[in-house]
Amino acid sequence: MKILKYILKTLNYFFLLQISITMFVCTCHSQSDDEKPLWEAKLYNAMAKIPHYPGSNEYNNYVFPLPYLIYRGNILRADRKGIRGIFYKSDHVESKISIYGNPPVNDDNKARAGMPELDALIEIGPALDVYFNERNSLDSLYLKFALRGAFSLGFDSGIHSKYQGLHGNVNLVYWNTGLFRKNKFRFGFSSGVIFADKDFNSYFYDVEEPYVLPERGLYKSDGGYSGFILATSMGKTLTKTISFGSYIRWDNLNKASFEDSPLVKQKNNYIIGCVLIWKFAESKRLVKKERPIEE
Repeated sequence: MKILKYILKTLNYFFLLQISITMFVCTCHSQSDDEKPLWEAKLYNAMAKIPHYPGSNEYNNYVFPLPYLIYRGNILRADRKGIRGIFYKSDHVESKISIYGNPPVNDDNKARAGMPELDALIEIGPALDVYFNERNSLDSLYLKFALRGAFSLGFDSGIHSKYQGLHGNVNLVYWNTGLFRKNKFRFGFSSGVIFADKDFNSYFYDVEEPYVLPERGLYKSDGGYSGFILATSMGKTLTKTISFGSYIRWDNLNKASFEDSPLVKQKNNYIIGCVLIWKFAESKRLVKKERPIEE
């Protein structure tokens, strides 16, 4: 039992790392070389304040160091976007498979008092980036489309998994790595809409009959629009081995298909975080850098 709890805790940190890698849209590395190592091993020291779930008025503060691998293969890659497979790329389009994770919601959440804990989620599915300028330019503006299937992972009575619906987003992303290139400073902005089907929303926002209270009525979720996001970030390369990044994101749930759920306690959430990255190993084999902001 202790081993399972340890595994669960480790997986929780992994999902938090995936969130952090995805949300820190800064590029924390030197931009000067045309070639990069095939792989780099880094220690990812992150601090973040994250809501229990979108619409929750309760937050968790996380501080955790974890190893972080960058791999620059032709098909398989691991970088700030997570683990992904590249299937098609041109000057203006890149298609891939992306993986994302969400941490669990424990029984300390007051809005869900007496309700079952929510297991960690892992999401996997296709993604497509469509660039308005060339994909390899220093300053990039592109649309990101993603649709992922979500699966919960639990350990209450052995390891078990269950399909929890579809979750996706359409984002407009801007990167600037050229304006302050000599200072090794870069920044980015993104905004977009989130959508999910009924099954995914039900996982977070449904209230079944056994859990109804005077202040928590019966609720069944619908699918559809799930909110608007606006985010900004920056990254600074400090030395050849040390980089820093920070991130702020606003989530707005006005007009979301589940906004009337009694589990939605506020319609605005903020995610704030920073990260210090130390590169402690790299491969001797070099590969051509695919794009200036790939990590």
